Amino acid sequence: MPNLRRALLLLLAMPAAACAGFGPPRQETLAMVQPMPLARLLPGRFELELASPSLTGTFDAVCGVATNECRLQLFPDVGGKVLDLTLRAASVVAEFPGSRYEAESPLDRAPPHLALVFAAILGELLAPVSAERVLGERRGADGATEIGLQPALGSGSVVATLAPDGRVSEYRIRIGWVRVALRADGSFDGDGFSGRVNGPPSSNG
Repeated sequence: MPNLRRALLLLLAMPAAACAGFGPPRQETLAMVQPMPLARLLPGRFELELASPSLTGTFDAVCGVATNECRLQLFPDVGGKVLDLTLRAASVVAEFPGSRYEAESPLDRAPPHLALVFAAILGELLAPVSAERVLGERRGADGATEIGLQPALGSGSVVATLAPDGRVSEYRIRIGWVRVALRADGSFDGDGFSGRVNGPPSSNG
């Protein structure tokens, strides 16, 4: 897990363009910014609800973090595994029943796919949220503080909305043609898909 975090930090260290519409971040914002509480589920086991053209249902999700990779597997109530995704610092590989998806950095050039949605969510939740990642700050339409972040996967753009205590309450991520909004209650959506990350499923043993 530490090595994967170091790999993500290397991507975060890559130069990034200034965020349009953002001004310099305030020192008080840099001092208070904290991860989304949902990040505490990773690595671990949780329940994932999903509605998309290629995959729909409620799944038992298992996320493991090894030396230099993150692996996400989805299992339905009945039947075999429906997704086996491996995220590394420079690549995304996903196995679906009867199909395989592969993309390498820079991911802005990757074909849009559900695998990129999961990679974007995992990347942001696993990457440290620190002052060094903050590229700019602005006031959102509802008065909340929004910050532009260096993308965890080194591609695209990330805007995070902060709760009053500094915790991230929402991510809006864009990688190429893929757009994802992830909220602290676990709900997420984008073009043609929606879902929710719930806590660990009840265990019967």
